[in-house]
Amino acid sequence: MPHVCTWNRGNELLNRLLLEAGLPLERFREEVARMKPPRVAGTRVFMTAHVERVPLVLQRHLTHNKVLPQEVVLLAVVTDEVPEVEESERLTLEALPQGLYRVRAHYGFMERPDVREIIARCRDKGLKAPQDDTTYYLGRVRLMATGPAPMVWWRKRLFSLMARNASSLPDFFSIPPNRVVELGARIEF
Repeated sequence: MPHVCTWNRGNELLNRLLLEAGLPLERFREEVARMKPPRVAGTRVFMTAHVERVPLVLQRHLTHNKVLPQEVVLLAVVTDEVPEVEESERLTLEALPQGLYRVRAHYGFMERPDVREIIARCRDKGLKAPQDDTTYYLGRVRLMATGPAPMVWWRKRLFSLMARNASSLPDFFSIPPNRVVELGARIEF
């Protein structure tokens, strides 16, 4: 089954590439302190695979808009290698300086994540995140099979096609469609 190997290997390589593109959180905080961007009301949730680094979506948001919301949430939904995760172990919320929050939500492979539920539980732990003023940012990557990823060309093209046809992240994470902003980027893979 070459398509399963291609999907798994492609995801591994893409995640590594996105991790390397992400800015270390401490460096981002230093940049925010240096820039002192205006802060606007509301909460913006930036979905990421790695809460130790700032995703490209947030970096581009700050670069192009030159503002930050009052609350910036870096949210990683982690699938653990168990069917279900105990409720007591589901969520960690870490408040950082400058209105930044780091959230990890753990789910088992038999569970379906619900981002609205995650944010509601974060409200119980001190996050403001008003429902009518919380926006979810997702990155959409368009892969160009011309980059340095160590895969043969036809597997790169197959992975690019599979990634383009993968299910919608807002649907998978149960994010209200009217609260989602997707920013795209082309990446040589």
